[in-house]
Amino acid sequence: MKNRNNEVLKCALRLITKKDRTEAELKDRLYRKGFSQMDIDDAVAYLKQNGFIDDSRFIQKAEKIAQDRFLGNMGLKNYFTRRGIDKELLDSIPEIDEFSLAQKLIQRKIHLIKNDPEDKKMAKIAGFLLRRGFSWDTINKFLNEKFPGDIESQDNDNLKEELK
Repeated sequence: MKNRNNEVLKCALRLITKKDRTEAELKDRLYRKGFSQMDIDDAVAYLKQNGFIDDSRFIQKAEKIAQDRFLGNMGLKNYFTRRGIDKELLDSIPEIDEFSLAQKLIQRKIHLIKNDPEDKKMAKIAGFLLRRGFSWDTINKFLNEKFPGDIESQDNDNLKEELK
């Protein structure tokens, strides 16, 4: 019995050293490796108690994850939900600056819609941002400001020129 617990714990430690995992992800991986639910629960409880796994760490990284993956607030919540983060922790996700993130994302993807008519550009941008979890408010603000109009910068001037 003790040997089996050590085996589960070794496997769990190996899994979390390779990649930061949520509690649900770790349980799923251990289950797929054929360990019993009781052994998995014991190992996960031990790891949680000693601070090796902590789902709140993922919430603290929310802004970086949103920037790396270009996700809006809803997209970020969906990402964490898929990773098995508890709903109570989802409420503590900090709000991100969706507008600047949307600008950066569209600047990276502008070459895909460069030659489309104006109405199709707007529809494609709106759909793309919606699929990434951006709010309608952010999308409308972005589109109404004519791919962003009021912020003065070299990047935004280039973006306006490319969209014409």
